[in-house]
Amino acid sequence: MSTGLTTLLWGLVLAVSAPAVLLAIETLAAFFPLRRQSACAPPSSLAVIVPAHNEGRHIVATLRDLHTQLRPDDRLIVVADNCTDDTAAVARECGAEVLVRVAPDHRGKGYALQYAIDCLRDKPPECVLFFDADCRVGEGALQHLAGVATASGRPAQALYIMNAPAGAGPGASVSAFAWIMINRVRMTGLSNLTNATRFTGAGLAAPWGLIARLDFGAGDITEDLVMTLKMALAGAPPIFAPDAQVTSLFPTTKDASVTQRARWEHGSLEIMARRAAPAMLRGIFRADMRLMMLAADAMIPPLVALGSALILAAVLSALSLGFAGPGPFITILTAIALFSLALVAGWLRFGRTALPASQLWALAPFMLQKLKVYGRRGRASSRTWTRTKRGGDGGEAG
Repeated sequence: MSTGLTTLLWGLVLAVSAPAVLLAIETLAAFFPLRRQSACAPPSSLAVIVPAHNEGRHIVATLRDLHTQLRPDDRLIVVADNCTDDTAAVARECGAEVLVRVAPDHRGKGYALQYAIDCLRDKPPECVLFFDADCRVGEGALQHLAGVATASGRPAQALYIMNAPAGAGPGASVSAFAWIMINRVRMTGLSNLTNATRFTGAGLAAPWGLIARLDFGAGDITEDLVMTLKMALAGAPPIFAPDAQVTSLFPTTKDASVTQRARWEHGSLEIMARRAAPAMLRGIFRADMRLMMLAADAMIPPLVALGSALILAAVLSALSLGFAGPGPFITILTAIALFSLALVAGWLRFGRTALPASQLWALAPFMLQKLKVYGRRGRASSRTWTRTKRGGDGGEAG
């Protein structure tokens, strides 16, 4: 009996310790100078795709940013996906080509992207770029991303940062720091370790030959992680091009924040079992280190979930000292130390601007609020592509 319990305990301890160790390794690797990607002249034809669901009030700034970087023969395409507002009309007024898609039973960003890609097949561009409808695009980002993708023959991912809006409160600052840990610290570490990184949903350029053979329309809420693994399985994982920058703002309302986090958190946990684990096995079978590392990175749970799992495993290990011995307890304490060290080091080096020391007290209420994400409402909101309600919206999100 005790042998079986000890085996189960070791399984739990190792399962939660492994992602904590990988997080620490990625964070350490982020402290080294980032290898810069070479870029050539961008190809002669680009197509920029912007999926949009009820973004009529927020898409104008994004389209203006993109228009200033387009050349005469480049195309800017907005997919007005299942919209009930004036997104299509606003996009046309801004000079974009508009594809109106109505398919209520197949809602999702992936479906919208696939729809645009299919419409491009008759006259394909050399390079395709993806941007969200509510982001701001840094100067020169389009041409740099397209140049890196063309030079490497692989997708090129910009540095995509979400910031706390003015007056949003300390909770938004904590979210901004968590985002920096994911999209700057971990992506820099992955790039230094493997010269590969993740697709983060906005600010990606890829050669048409790769995009044309991938299936975006799988209906996954966390389509960014899914597409990362699909690109890696196709032998072309994204490379990090942080000289191109894209920014966006977190939602200002608590309900919208819960909805947004629910999509990320539940989607990430689902991907771990359904997509990342099989990709890991494929990587091992192929001896493909990049695929293995990207799959392992996708299996790192959200930080609050990982921290909670580490604490639970520590409590169970402490209660089991009598029959399991000190091994599991020492192992999990080491994992907790590495997890804590990664967060502290990441904050000291990269996160103090987003989360000032004076607002560190907000960590505790932030973690308590995360409980809503795993409640019934959070689970329900994670199942569909729901536009995040932002400050200034007059009604419920679509």
